Amino acid sequence: MHQRRSIREFGPELVSMETVRQLVEAAGRAPSSKNTQPWRLFLLQGQSLEELRTDYLAAFDSGRPGKPPYRYSPETLPESWMARARACGIELFKHKNIGRDDTEKRHAHDRENFRFFGARQMFFIATKESAYSYGTFLDCGFLLDNLMLGLAAQGLGSCPQFSVMAYPDLLKKHIPGSEDALFIAGLPFGKPLAGSHVNQYQPPRMPIEEWFKVAG
Repeated sequence: MHQRRSIREFGPELVSMETVRQLVEAAGRAPSSKNTQPWRLFLLQGQSLEELRTDYLAAFDSGRPGKPPYRYSPETLPESWMARARACGIELFKHKNIGRDDTEKRHAHDRENFRFFGARQMFFIATKESAYSYGTFLDCGFLLDNLMLGLAAQGLGSCPQFSVMAYPDLLKKHIPGSEDALFIAGLPFGKPLAGSHVNQYQPPRMPIEEWFKVAG
């Protein structure tokens, strides 16, 4: 759990299909309400991922507005949440030497999301579009967490992305069998790039006294 962090720069190595299948099978042990197992998991790599990446970058570079299939956060975040989000953004930009008014570098930073941080393999987690609920998202989150922890245990890295939900039509275009899917998150993964500066950044965590309470 302590080893897991968001990786924003991946090396060129591919994770073997044997390892991928072992990770996916183990992640599928995640709990779900009444054992419904409402998740669907798609792996893109090779030409399929490169074609998706090309379309995503073209959409982003053209200024096409994103239309995610669901809202990730409330329009107004609670004050303490917003403070942490703002601090994370400021510190990450400082770590990457991106100034407040450096629009070119800020644009390049945002563009990395749609380049999938250079990953050569990527999972997309989805559920059935006509049957999702809050609980379904919770169940799929268990699967996502298992994948991230399993990758970390193998010395690999990942970065959960809501940002790539911006263009669900492109996902359905490039992912066979996803016509009735509601995509929830993307997970680029692989071996972290050796010596990467951006990968050294990790935001601080709240002291447990601020969020852990004991009764009795």
